[in-house]
Amino acid sequence: MDNKKVLVNFLKDKLAFTVGYFLNTILILFYGYLISNKSDVIYPLFISIIIYVFIIFNEWIKYYRFNRSFNEGIESRYFDLNPKTNEQKEIAKTIFKIHENYTNKISTIYAQNADNKYFLSQWIHNIKTPTSIIDLVVQKAAKGIKYSNENSTINQTDILRLFLDIREENDKVKSGLDQILNIDRLNSFSKDYDPQEVDFVLLLKEVINSKKNQFIYNNVFPKIEFNYEKILIITDKKWNKFMLEQIISNAIKYSGDSRQKKYVYFNIYLDNKEVKLTIRDEGIGIPGYDIKRVFEPFFTGENGRKVGNATGIGLYICKLISKKLNHNINIDSEVDKGTTFSITYPLKLNTTG
Repeated sequence: MDNKKVLVNFLKDKLAFTVGYFLNTILILFYGYLISNKSDVIYPLFISIIIYVFIIFNEWIKYYRFNRSFNEGIESRYFDLNPKTNEQKEIAKTIFKIHENYTNKISTIYAQNADNKYFLSQWIHNIKTPTSIIDLVVQKAAKGIKYSNENSTINQTDILRLFLDIREENDKVKSGLDQILNIDRLNSFSKDYDPQEVDFVLLLKEVINSKKNQFIYNNVFPKIEFNYEKILIITDKKWNKFMLEQIISNAIKYSGDSRQKKYVYFNIYLDNKEVKLTIRDEGIGIPGYDIKRVFEPFFTGENGRKVGNATGIGLYICKLISKKLNHNINIDSEVDKGTTFSITYPLKLNTTG
């Protein structure tokens, strides 16, 4: 805004004051003339004009400085509006509050974008591994089938194993896709959040059954240690199901040598206000120096290097979901003895069976 426009706006704003001031002066002079019958109005009018000029000049200085600072502040994050009047001070206070909220939101968006870029680059790196393995398996299968055809023999066991390897790597790809999609959905969690009464026992058994092939493939078996038939909790069914799937998958994956039969134990503890689920495996356990970092994004630790297919995303998402759902998730572990996850939910009273 140039000085000419500021001046025009100032004159418009002070037009009512100017008209009122001089109208008041004329009325006072006219009244003086009537009661004293004197026609000398030049000197009082001159004094009145001088007072007006002094007032209007002082108002102009405050008006001009405020508007100049205001326009300079558009280009700068940190600025001083130099407010002089109470009105300007209130305006400045409001502007600073709006400006602060705006810059905070912009900073948050920048941080989220940086995180998203980091997650995306890491996820692409993780997802390349199973796709490369699938390609190698397919090449190996093609060579095996060609060799078998040339010799008129087909090793059905080897072919079956190749396809099982493909399915395992494909499951990793699907899991990775689900993880990245859920990270994206967490950014708009409120739109995808549907808290409701859920039969926790039924939901848990559904998740366990959905992992049947993974249990069998790894020679690990679920063992339910509670006797409850029905427990109602308040949660979001979809998000809670995803969280349970991640934890159970980890319990199976880290249960150690598939040649030795292992178990994953499920138990539920109740009190007057809460439901506590524990998921305990007999796996390799987590070293003490890693356990504090297992919920960090893309942290795989010593176990991740041993197992070889860890992404470090699953438990990070679980922690985010538990916070969003106002559930409490904890982990306790001992090397070579196993790991126990515990999740605490709010209980809907009088709903156990």
